[in-house]
Amino acid sequence: MELPTFIQIPYIPVPISRTNVRFAESGEYMKIWSYSQSHRIDGQGKLVEQANKFFEACEVHGNSMDSVRAYVFGLMRLFKWLKNDWPLFEKFTQKDLQDWMASMKTEGLKPNSINQRLNCARVFYRFCFNATIPRAPGVLYPKGYYRNRRYVNYSDNAGRRPSRELYIRVPKPVMKSMTPDEVNRFMSHLKRYRDVAIVLAMLSCGLRSMEVIALKFEDVDFHLCQMRVSGKRRKERIVPMSFSIMKAFEKYLLFERPANSKNRFFVILRGKDAGDPLNRETFRSFFRYHRKKSGVIAAHPHEFRHAFASDLARSGVQAQVIQELLGHAEIKTTEIYINLNIDDVRREYDRAMKRIEERYAAIQTKTTST
Repeated sequence: MELPTFIQIPYIPVPISRTNVRFAESGEYMKIWSYSQSHRIDGQGKLVEQANKFFEACEVHGNSMDSVRAYVFGLMRLFKWLKNDWPLFEKFTQKDLQDWMASMKTEGLKPNSINQRLNCARVFYRFCFNATIPRAPGVLYPKGYYRNRRYVNYSDNAGRRPSRELYIRVPKPVMKSMTPDEVNRFMSHLKRYRDVAIVLAMLSCGLRSMEVIALKFEDVDFHLCQMRVSGKRRKERIVPMSFSIMKAFEKYLLFERPANSKNRFFVILRGKDAGDPLNRETFRSFFRYHRKKSGVIAAHPHEFRHAFASDLARSGVQAQVIQELLGHAEIKTTEIYINLNIDDVRREYDRAMKRIEERYAAIQTKTTST
């Protein structure tokens, strides 16, 4: 008896979302298809073809989905400026990069966004031509600086050429963290154990948004009171858990988490997608809804991470310990997060001045004598 031959149907990835980007003055749109593990541009021309090869190479190299997504939207803006003309990109120089930078500045983009898109153009050019963007007259190059800030001494930089890439200076405003009253008002509107657990994961453990979303069930260890967190560039760290956050996690697992849930720790609770992992859009809509409901406009996900760092600093925790808990590669990044208000500064100043004045008898004599 002859067995039937089964036809093998190739696996075709199904996109989970689509973004339309206006591409030309005529109103033409390009589509960005987002899959579970990749992004692709749906369009014509060699620029689009090379871009999709570039995204594939990024995924093979191990870049995160966030990094690839940033490349996608950065290159889309570049293609729009080039009018999707490959020959123009072949002749691309630093002067063109400077003109594009001026165009983005005119459109009102923030310095960080402009610098990110400039970096996208540089990396993509190097991928296409295995070379850096050639120099050209009429470009004001910045003063050289060393890319890796960990090298602080001249001897450490010996033999290394400073970077002179075009960029826009980014202002460094004083970062303002959420007040305890704002945190309490926001949390008072949370009705589900899952929502409380999500906020506490950032407020009490300092997790990033994507770290919360990517947290797996086996990453949480209730016996050792700690969790394993997969951070940026797939760097893992161990974060301790307090009693309050463990209680919040336990209540969520006992009373709300569906029995058929996937491997992710935080999942959708209701509807046809119940048990599926939270995604970026669901996570953002959750915070958007509760910001509006509570009236705490500053309650963005990352603000709770800032509050965590500031609270640790106020409690006297060393900066190196905070750096380890936040998963920062550079201590300078941690210093940006540690935001102390004027009351904290005044308290420490008064405490220090009291000790200093005790050392100098003349100060006591001059200020107390009438």
